[in-house]
Amino acid sequence: MLFLNFQRCSSVATVCFIISLLACRAETWAQDPEQLAVKLQDTYAAVNSMSFSFSQTTSGPMTGRPKSGKGNGLYARTVDQPLMRWNYLTPDPQVVISDGKTISMYFEKLNQMIISEVDEAQTDILFSFFAASEPLENHFTILPPFLETDISEADLPEMPSLRLEPLDKNSQIKNIHLWIGENSIIRRIELLDHFDTKTTINFSNIETNPLDTA
Repeated sequence: MLFLNFQRCSSVATVCFIISLLACRAETWAQDPEQLAVKLQDTYAAVNSMSFSFSQTTSGPMTGRPKSGKGNGLYARTVDQPLMRWNYLTPDPQVVISDGKTISMYFEKLNQMIISEVDEAQTDILFSFFAASEPLENHFTILPPFLETDISEADLPEMPSLRLEPLDKNSQIKNIHLWIGENSIIRRIELLDHFDTKTTINFSNIETNPLDTA
């Protein structure tokens, strides 16, 4: 009889633990996306520079085999203008520099530099997140994430996320998911275009204002 009572108590305790765990997760998932967006922009607006490592994957029905790359990057507010640099180390070394108006790409393997202007309708989205020069709602509808989004395979902790859908009907992007880590810093970005090509970027080794002490 004592054994049966112990079993029942254990079962009740287990159920209570699972319910409390799900409640904690639900609280994380249910954070208001507009509040997340405001905190995110406030954080990046106060940042003078940021360094990071990144890993990127691109996959979809139009891309053939999934493509991946890794490297490091730096964002800085200079005297003249903000600048963002992406150093791709694998699979082929290349450098991408953006000021929000032009994008310069250097391909080491080809020893070739390409400079292109950013169309106003196709703004450099990643640059705009870091520069935080305009409220996100000026360019996006801010929504809760799709329920099927999952980061368990990315070896990342659970964190709040939000979904952005461009207001511009001519945008090449269908939607964007942002995962927001501690101190309202972006840890993961997923961009989905209208051809269902998904580009995922995970950020690590993030350091804010590294140039202040340089």
